[in-house]
Amino acid sequence: MISVSLQCFGLLLFASVALATHLNYDISTYRTTMTSLLSNYSSKVRPIVNQGQSLQLQLSLWIAGINDVSDVDSKMTTTGYLYVRWKDELLNWDSTATGMFWMQFNQKDIWVPDIVLKNGFTDFKMMGGDFYYLYVYNDGWVDWYPYKVFETSCELDVTYYPFDRQTCNIIVKSWSYSRWEVNFTLNDPKIGFDEFVPNSIWHLDSYDATTDYSQESTDIKFILKLKRKSQYFIINLVIPIILVGILNIFVFVIPADAGEKMGFSVTIFLTFAVFLTIVSGELPKTSDSISILSIYLIIELGISISSIMASALQLGIHHRKSTQEIGKGFRILIRAAERLRCKGKAGGAVTGCCPKPCGKQIHVKELTVRKRENTLKVDSSALEEDEEEGKEWSDVSSAIDFLAFFGLIFFQLLVTIILFSYAAASG
Repeated sequence: MISVSLQCFGLLLFASVALATHLNYDISTYRTTMTSLLSNYSSKVRPIVNQGQSLQLQLSLWIAGINDVSDVDSKMTTTGYLYVRWKDELLNWDSTATGMFWMQFNQKDIWVPDIVLKNGFTDFKMMGGDFYYLYVYNDGWVDWYPYKVFETSCELDVTYYPFDRQTCNIIVKSWSYSRWEVNFTLNDPKIGFDEFVPNSIWHLDSYDATTDYSQESTDIKFILKLKRKSQYFIINLVIPIILVGILNIFVFVIPADAGEKMGFSVTIFLTFAVFLTIVSGELPKTSDSISILSIYLIIELGISISSIMASALQLGIHHRKSTQEIGKGFRILIRAAERLRCKGKAGGAVTGCCPKPCGKQIHVKELTVRKRENTLKVDSSALEEDEEEGKEWSDVSSAIDFLAFFGLIFFQLLVTIILFSYAAASG
């Protein structure tokens, strides 16, 4: 539809130029006609005979490219131009007598609407300039193409960063005239993409344009719905963070005697702090929306701090004197770790991943067999369950390693799957 409209417009313009050239008017005719039209013309007065009526303007936006969407500054930068069309009742001439169907007038010589960018980010000034020339046709229709780099404010919701979708607007209006003096309507197409260059980070999902008559003047809002291309961020940000998070758990695989547990834990903590700084630098400083990626990094920092605390506690326990009695709570940890290591029992003994029987170990101190009425009876007083014997503080340290390793693996997978699945699905 857009290409057909462009082709029709191009053919009409080519036909007009060719026809005018074919009539072969000279420069004196051109100069005389322009001088005659501007002799009693004022660029400060609306070009409509009945000043009580509203001058109707048709607008459309033609975008050449989306240059940038700044998350930090909440700003969208686009390049393009407005196509503005209206009828100037004071500029018309006899094309048959002059041989001219259109002429070019400088912007400062004729009336143009004072169109401004309502949600501009840096400057506030009228569009166009003294170097612009407008096409004026013999029946009074005027075509104006003010080109501009649109820097507009855009409220960004970074909750699902880097899987987010954003809606940014370009709002234009007449600053001095009310809609009863100058009224804006949308042309067809509302938004065009002649020579549009796609952005490497943002994909234009959809677009629309609306008119707002709720204010005294008419606002034209061009709506651009953008979707972030997340492949770059997944490869360079998300995956490294997840991998370092997995690496964080392996601090509990390092033996306490190696002397590298605390250094490893602190290094991982500092790595997450660097990642958090990088992500914070890419996002706006606002409390309206918090990125799920930032929440994930905070959780990872919490896990890292927990690992440092657990490692410090574990090293202290590991190097306790063997003469110090092992408390009941620590014995519970040892039993829990031993039972989780073993897969089952066979023939009354626990077997599985343990190199030796674990669980309840029966130490027989003395066994007295008495033959009474051909029945063997075991003296119960000779059987004792001494599961505490032989346990050392290194066993407590090993139990903490085992339970923390598998507990954090489960928690890490749960948090990662929930947060990033939610972000990808919602974004």
